[in-house]
Amino acid sequence: MGLLKNQYLSVRFYSITCVFSVVGLLCIWVLPNTIALRHIFLSIGFLSALVIIVKSQFFSGRRLSEMLTILLFALLVLWALAHFIFFSLNPTLELSELKSIWVRAFVASIIAIGLSIALRVYKDLQPYFFVALFTVSVINLVAYLYLSYEKGNFLLPGDFVNEFIFKKIEAAFFGAITIAIACANIIFLMKEKIDIKKVIALTVWFLGVAIAIISSVVANTKNGVAIGLGLCALLGLTLMFKVISIQGKSKFSVIAPLFFVVLMLFGGWKVHNQFASQGWGTLIEDVQISSRLDEHNFWRFNSHDWPKVTEETFPINSRGLPVAGNTYERVAWATKGLSLIVKYPMGYGSINRSFVGMLNHAGVKQELDSQTHSGWIDFGLAYGVPGLLILSTLLFLILIKGLRSGDQFGLMSAWLVIGFIPFGVVAEINYKHNFEILLFFIAFAAASTIRIKNFNP
Repeated sequence: MGLLKNQYLSVRFYSITCVFSVVGLLCIWVLPNTIALRHIFLSIGFLSALVIIVKSQFFSGRRLSEMLTILLFALLVLWALAHFIFFSLNPTLELSELKSIWVRAFVASIIAIGLSIALRVYKDLQPYFFVALFTVSVINLVAYLYLSYEKGNFLLPGDFVNEFIFKKIEAAFFGAITIAIACANIIFLMKEKIDIKKVIALTVWFLGVAIAIISSVVANTKNGVAIGLGLCALLGLTLMFKVISIQGKSKFSVIAPLFFVVLMLFGGWKVHNQFASQGWGTLIEDVQISSRLDEHNFWRFNSHDWPKVTEETFPINSRGLPVAGNTYERVAWATKGLSLIVKYPMGYGSINRSFVGMLNHAGVKQELDSQTHSGWIDFGLAYGVPGLLILSTLLFLILIKGLRSGDQFGLMSAWLVIGFIPFGVVAEINYKHNFEILLFFIAFAAASTIRIKNFNP
């Protein structure tokens, strides 16, 4: 009995420490000049997570089918090592990333596994993690209000982006993550009878979704708003199906949340569309024009260097308007990136520099210094078709297992994947520290599909 009590106290202590480190990471992960502090939180969290994993016997006595998500995640890491040994096109660069960004991402993934265990064993720790998820959105909004106060008027989203330290991807990425987790928790809370505690919890989650959407709107991020509202639309459809399928007075307990979802969708889109940069109205045609790389050469340069293209004009759509610059960049670079993956299916080997590196390797004339802006294409350029197959299979399994389980953490896992897949198409989610964050939440989702069975204090 004493031994069990000591084990309980030990695991609880390390669980608190693990959650503390994660809260710290979520608060500073996207802030500049915080690498030393990030290393401290990573170290504390890593040691705590190892103790939690060992003490809880999380991996012992498992069937292979139970462990598939974690095994695929491990295979992804092993493929990165194998790629360096056998297929690297730039061994020096790839080794430097393996010793830096990959090490931090691996450590973060171990922390994520420990966190998943800790939050399920000690439910009273969950609020600290959930609140910390919204730190980036809150910081972004507070900064917007403060800078607007300094200027004496509400800043336009486009002006705010140039004033603050966050890039648009920070607000968009964490917006997608937090909205996905919020939607999962809303659905979980509404699976059974609603009481006053659940009403309070639902109110808090809806407030969090609103904060994340508003943060993306003021950050002027099209992909953040699109994915955030897309997740809300899926939540709305889920609630609508629930309204149709239930009988009697209990319908009203679903209609109110559904009303809030519709309100956020309408309000978020109207405000964003009012102040967003051009491009939504001609999106489909702009995409078609931008993908025709043999008709224009602006894609060979970053936007600030487009004046170097003197022998042609910027692509014009049927309305007589120039194609939206942000659409042009993303589509043109993604198109070229896909062609390079087909031509070099084993990949280049760098998370941050594979697009430019592969262009140079292929002898393509260009003066670029960025990624394609599509995280999945960048990952394919880095680790080839095998890397994409491993990653896509992992995400698919997390989605299926999460939906089948239907519990709180299974739903969070599934919704994280539902958010990541489209967001990774249009955003650079594996650039620098974003890669650490991505692997952290994928590992969290993978671990959360495996039920807790060996440790039950």
